[in-house]
Amino acid sequence: MATSIGNRQRHFGGARGEAQGNFSSYPPSGFGGGGKSRIGVGRQDEEADENDPNNKDTRLRGKISMLKEVSISIGDEIRDQNQFLGKMGEDMEGMGGRLSATMKNFYDMWARQGCGPFFYLTLFAICVFVFLYIYLKAR
Repeated sequence: MATSIGNRQRHFGGARGEAQGNFSSYPPSGFGGGGKSRIGVGRQDEEADENDPNNKDTRLRGKISMLKEVSISIGDEIRDQNQFLGKMGEDMEGMGGRLSATMKNFYDMWARQGCGPFFYLTLFAICVFVFLYIYLKAR
C-alpha cells in the first residue's frame, strides 16, 4: 500500500500491488479539507430555529393549543360516557323491578299449585342425571 500525501494522491495496493484507486482531490469536498462542508447544515438550521425566541414561542403556543384541544376532547368523551352509564343504570333498575315482579309471580303460582310441580321437577332432574351417568359410562 503506497500513499503520497504531498500531491493528494492515494493508491491502495491489492493482492498484486496494483493501484486500486486514484483520488486526486483527497479528501473530497464535504468531508473537510478540499471544499466547503455540507454535513450538519440542516442541523445548524434547526439549532438556529430552536435558539430563535419567536420560533420557540410559536412552537410552545402550538403545543399548548394542541393540549387544550385534547383535554377538551377528553372532557367531552367523559361527559358522554357518564350520560351513557347513567341511562344504562336506569335501564338496569327497571329490569331489576320487572325481574323481581316476575319472580314474585312465579313463587305465588308455585304456592297455589302445591307440591306437585316440585315433585315433577325433582323427578326430571333425577332422570337427566341418570341418563348422563349411563351415557358417559358407555363411552
